[in-house]
Amino acid sequence: MDLDKLKAKVNPASTAFIIIDMQKDYCCEGGTFHRRGLDIEPAQKLAGRLNLFLEKARRALKYIVHLKMTKASDLSSPVSAELYARLGIERKYDPAYAEFYGVVPQEGDTVIAKYKYSGFVATYLDLFLRSKGVLTLIITGVATNVCIESTARDGFMRDYFIVVPSDLTEGTCAEAKKWSLSTIDTYFGQVVDSESLLRCWNST
Repeated sequence: MDLDKLKAKVNPASTAFIIIDMQKDYCCEGGTFHRRGLDIEPAQKLAGRLNLFLEKARRALKYIVHLKMTKASDLSSPVSAELYARLGIERKYDPAYAEFYGVVPQEGDTVIAKYKYSGFVATYLDLFLRSKGVLTLIITGVATNVCIESTARDGFMRDYFIVVPSDLTEGTCAEAKKWSLSTIDTYFGQVVDSESLLRCWNST
């Protein structure tokens, strides 16, 4: 890896750090991942790694954005309803599962509600980023092969540089994460490790 090129790409003045869906629905018993039979322990451990990273990185980062999956009754989708019914995971919506898990927004962070897998669909994320002069997105959170990849694809299509730290995401399973990261690194951005990012910023 060319650290000098990565350093230029993740210049804090034009980089946003995106944390996707670190919420109880994807990290706790009773949430949608748990009800689908997915292992939620990796997502729970991810929260600790994200917090440790942010403790070190907040000195450099200017823009930290939490994307929060949000249910809105007037935006209900028959397509999603059919999918969930087919998978047998229908349940009455409990807003308690929408709360953040482990990684809690701090003063100065930005929280943006999203309603689809991608953080760019029907949100003001793009408007926010362009108003701040952001060129690069560092995307973290869950799930690598669902909302992270969807957001990475849409960000790339909007001409943002995409960087995904492999150790700051978790997928619906290890194999899904592996192949999703390979797809992102090949077609939509750059996959790195979080230590390389800290090295870029510590040498600034």
